[in-house]
Amino acid sequence: MFVFFQGETFDYIGSSRMVFDMKRGQFPIQLENVDSFVELNQVGGGTSLWVHTDPISRQNSTIEQKVQSLLESLSNATLGTNISAREPGHSQPLPPSSFHSFLRAGAIPGVVLTDHDGAFTNRYYESAYDVAENIGLKYPEGLSPEESLNYITDTARSLTDVGTVMARVLYHEAGGTDDLENITANPQMVSRMLYTFLVEQNNSWSRSILSTDAQHIMGKMDMMFYVSASLHKVNKPTVFVQHILANVTGTATNLTEEECRNADKRPEQDRDLYEFLWIQGWELENATEPKAYCLRSSVWLSKAVSPAFELKDWASTEYSTWTESRWKGFSARIFLVASRKLEIITLLTGLGVLLVSLVLIYFVNAKANVLFTSPREHSTATY
Repeated sequence: MFVFFQGETFDYIGSSRMVFDMKRGQFPIQLENVDSFVELNQVGGGTSLWVHTDPISRQNSTIEQKVQSLLESLSNATLGTNISAREPGHSQPLPPSSFHSFLRAGAIPGVVLTDHDGAFTNRYYESAYDVAENIGLKYPEGLSPEESLNYITDTARSLTDVGTVMARVLYHEAGGTDDLENITANPQMVSRMLYTFLVEQNNSWSRSILSTDAQHIMGKMDMMFYVSASLHKVNKPTVFVQHILANVTGTATNLTEEECRNADKRPEQDRDLYEFLWIQGWELENATEPKAYCLRSSVWLSKAVSPAFELKDWASTEYSTWTESRWKGFSARIFLVASRKLEIITLLTGLGVLLVSLVLIYFVNAKANVLFTSPREHSTATY
């Protein structure tokens, strides 16, 4: 199961809510069904993949045995790649990670993969400055937007190696027995994701994977990764992640647009198991518009709201009560000072209008007896 947590910098809002729902039986998977936990943290900053584990839970012999199995799988998965798996000291605690939320609920075997031993290599990790320039994402000059979209950068290659190791570990832990060297991540897919999230969100690839209902979210502004306390709408990165996962794990169907959009038109057993999206698709050559299709996937969204707000326990010491400031608009009026030249022109124009008015009034006053004399009445007029 692949999970992307939201709001983790606010004291693990996303992961703590998932564990909270698992405890109450309001999540498809229960805590006792979790075999192990593999988390990708800050990666891609080098060729060393540091494997962090929890020293406290490893004191349990059953947990230790499973952790050793994960470490062995990681070691085998790095063969033939530029990545080397290294383990820090056994006494070193876990770095900030979503795994903490699960360990609070009970002893679960797991590892946290990072590109650093003790300190972040990217100082701007998960901040407003965690942008393309600060992670070394560079493109050659002169490339068109379409060429940049498909250009495989050094950052993409590094992340592809991490993806390859991750895929091999998951395959092996799920019971796969084939040769692991045949499993490799797709560098072009990684390049397209980096370009979409960090450079230009409106491109041919992003348009092809989004549903027709989500096309309106694309714009010219940089993608905003800020996590808001508002629950009225899903932020843009979440929508993109949802559609990327749906496209790589889902299945194209032969359903019509009406069947795809209307649950009552679909088989009853599919309504609660799958999410259906009407995907715009690639723009075909010599076609006026892309060929859309219905995608069936098991990707679902769940609100990342701290359990403290669900329990209305504002003084909770277990769950986060982070919130944000109230945003209120303001207005201002700005009065500009005219230039010296415009002031002189305005003054001279005013003086000219004044002089013309004086001359005109003098002339009208002097000729008033002619201009305003009414015709004489006839002497025989009666009333």
